Amino acid sequence: MTTESIIRQLDDLGVSIQSMGGTLMLEPASRVPKELMNEIKQYKDDLLDVLPKDAELDDIVRHVREDGYVLLWSNVLEDSVAFIHDDFDPVRLPHGFVPYTLSELSKLFADGSLSADSLRLIHVAKKHGGKVTDVS
Repeated sequence: MTTESIIRQLDDLGVSIQSMGGTLMLEPASRVPKELMNEIKQYKDDLLDVLPKDAELDDIVRHVREDGYVLLWSNVLEDSVAFIHDDFDPVRLPHGFVPYTLSELSKLFADGSLSADSLRLIHVAKKHGGKVTDVS
């Protein structure tokens, strides 16, 4: 199997594939049969080599992996946010930054269906200490 045939099969299933900071994102991943998922895992590095890269996103992910966090301004939320590694203590962040763990981000954006209004509502909960445990 080649990377081209994997991408073609995903397209036939209506599944998009993207490179996000060295991780493959499949949307919606629920449509990918187990056998194809195994092939994707086997050819992950090759797929990452051929997919377009987002330099800004790769830089953000690199900072989170190396430093434990990255501080950002969200135009959608009109607020300061911090993307943090799952084991980073958010108490160490500067005051006023609302932390989102990588696990929370993967749940929020797993299938690309979260609206801006829903994200704003979740953000209000996060500002009051809430955690993202599931998105449905």
